[in-house]
Amino acid sequence: MSHRPTPPVLVAALLALACGEEVPAFTRVAGWSPSGEAVPVGATASIDLSAPISPEGILDGRRVALATSPEAKAATSAIGSAAGLTAATPTVPCDLALSPDRRRITLRPRAPLTAGLAHTLLLGPLQDAEGRPVLDAEGRRRAFAATFRTARSSGPPPRPVLTEALAAAAPPQAGGEYVEVQDRGEGALDLEGWRLEKRTPSTAWSGCDLHVVSGGPAPAGGFALLTGDAWDGRYGTPAGVPRATCGTAALLGGLADDRALELRLLDPDGAVRATLGALGAAPRCGGALALVDPEGSDVAANLACQTGTGTPGTCDELIAPAGCR
Repeated sequence: MSHRPTPPVLVAALLALACGEEVPAFTRVAGWSPSGEAVPVGATASIDLSAPISPEGILDGRRVALATSPEAKAATSAIGSAAGLTAATPTVPCDLALSPDRRRITLRPRAPLTAGLAHTLLLGPLQDAEGRPVLDAEGRRRAFAATFRTARSSGPPPRPVLTEALAAAAPPQAGGEYVEVQDRGEGALDLEGWRLEKRTPSTAWSGCDLHVVSGGPAPAGGFALLTGDAWDGRYGTPAGVPRATCGTAALLGGLADDRALELRLLDPDGAVRATLGALGAAPRCGGALALVDPEGSDVAANLACQTGTGTPGTCDELIAPAGCR
C-alpha cells in the first residue's frame, strides 16, 4: 500500500500544535479591484494578499492574468496547470507588477479594455514567503477568479446586419467558410465577446463566442468577417477588414452545406441582434447566401444565392444601392 508524503508545511503545523505553539494563519486573497458593472475601460486591476507572497509565477505571467469572457475558460484551465499560463494562452496583454512589500499584484492593460464586456481576474497556485500555499478569498486552496464588466460605449450604437455567408467553400472548407457582418449603425462595432450561432439538425441553436483577431472594431458602414481559426484568406479580402474567429478550425465547427443556412448573432448580454435565414426562409445555395437589401428583413424575398464565393468584406453586386455606403 502506497502513502502520499505529508507536505512540509503541514508537518511544521502539526509540530507547532504538539508543542503548544500558535500556528500562523495561511496567506489568502484579501481584496481585489475592479469589481461590479460599468468599470472604466482604462481601469487597472489589482489583487491584495493578507501577507507577503513569493514572486515566483507573478512577473513571468504564469499564475496571474486578466481574460475576457470568451477567453476565461481556457485561461482558468491553464493557470491551474503545472506549467501555468503560456504565450499561447488567450489573455488580455498586461504589464505586471508586485509591490515592494509583496502584498499587492497589479495588472495594467496595455490597451483600453473592450467596452461592455465581462472580464475575469485570475490568480493561480502561489506560495507565500514561508513556502505555504496561498488560499483564495474563501480560504480554499484553489484558483481565484473575480469577474467585472466594463462600461458600455457612450457614443452612438452600432447596428450589425448579417449580409453574406458561405458554407459550400472549396476544400479545405475550414479555410474558406465565412459570415459577413455590416455595421449599419452610427457607432463602431466591436465584436469581441459577441456570439455567433447556427441552427442544428435537431433545431437547437449551437454556437461559440467571437474573438477579434485583426482589424479592431468595424466602422459605421463597414464590414467584418467571422471565420474559423483555419481561415486562409483565399478571397483577397481588402486590407484592414476586421476579422473575428468562432471555432478552433472551421467556423462554428463547420457550416453544413446539405441544408439551408440559419444563423444569428448575439451581443454580450445574450440579445439577438441580427439573423440570416433564421426563420427557415433561406434557399440552399451552392455558392454564397446574400441578404439583398441590408435595410430589409430576414425573409425569403430578401435572400438570394450567388453563383460564386461572394465578396467577403466588400459591398456585393446583389445588394441594393442603399446597402453600399
